[in-house]
Amino acid sequence: MAVEALTRPGETMCALYMADPHSYSLVERPVPAFADDECLVRVSLASVCHTDVIIRQGIAGHVRYPFVPGHEFAGVIAACGANVRWLHPGDRVAVHTVMACGQCAHCRRGDTNGCEHHEEMGSSRDGGFAEYCAAPARHLFALPDHVTMAEGAMVEPLANAVSAVRRCGIRTGEQVVIIGPGPIGLLALQVARLQLPATLILVGTRPQRLALGRPLGATHVIDARQADTRQQLMQILGKGGTDVVIECAGTRSALELAMEIVGWRGRIGLEGVHDGDEQVPITPYQLLSRSASLLGVNGWTTLDFAEALDLIARGLVDPKPLVTHTFPLEQWEAAFEMITDHKDEAIKVQLAP
Repeated sequence: MAVEALTRPGETMCALYMADPHSYSLVERPVPAFADDECLVRVSLASVCHTDVIIRQGIAGHVRYPFVPGHEFAGVIAACGANVRWLHPGDRVAVHTVMACGQCAHCRRGDTNGCEHHEEMGSSRDGGFAEYCAAPARHLFALPDHVTMAEGAMVEPLANAVSAVRRCGIRTGEQVVIIGPGPIGLLALQVARLQLPATLILVGTRPQRLALGRPLGATHVIDARQADTRQQLMQILGKGGTDVVIECAGTRSALELAMEIVGWRGRIGLEGVHDGDEQVPITPYQLLSRSASLLGVNGWTTLDFAEALDLIARGLVDPKPLVTHTFPLEQWEAAFEMITDHKDEAIKVQLAP
């Protein structure tokens, strides 16, 4: 579709649309209009996130129907609004999908992930599971020529990993355990490696994912299905336990393990998404007696997103081994099944609109 034709009335595009819970469907929709401070992005690749699965199941509490899902994507600018001067049609961009207000108390101190009035492309306004998406120009980050679109669609999940590592404050020479070798866990592993820990352990149950552990920087890899995981960990860590645990599994057993192995002044970062009504018994004395901290990690800031792109551009983090499957948008159901049914050891699945 020619750029000149995009603003003509009647132009349509293919999009995955959600009118209400459980109702994902592939539809023809008008190409979105864009404001003077926005750009129209031709989506190249969009990654499927576990959050997208939750949204499809109708159990996500942060969505506003109807909308086009997809919050991890990259593309090419097709057209720019009248007030956009620093971007141009043809520019390749990663899309910063969390839209903070910039005015509330959290935004003013840089905590844009805590914005009181935020919107998000892919949950409260249209996202990237479509051929085109309208996005504020200030939320578009230009991709260097050597960064691929597949990598560009991984900037958002990497920003989550950057946020988790930053929240835990990993210092050189510390011992670090990452539980859960999913996309965020494997990205957090790479970011944590850059902090030069003395020990960096990956724990999980999926063999193909664990196999990536050492190539991506782990000093030790533990298959939690094989033996007493806690005993194996303590043999490596010593009786003092670990300085940092980044819990990326989102399971009760993972959090319980983290509580057992955290050491003096240790930090547990909760990156994994637990069910909203899940209750996990915690013995406060476990934390108090070790002066340990339990830290929630909710999303990422604009600075985290910028750092994530920089890490990819400089070759310090490599998301490519995590992208295991790519489907055309028309095969979105097969893509989702890859994730929900754990088919073919899928790690990160991307859609090409």
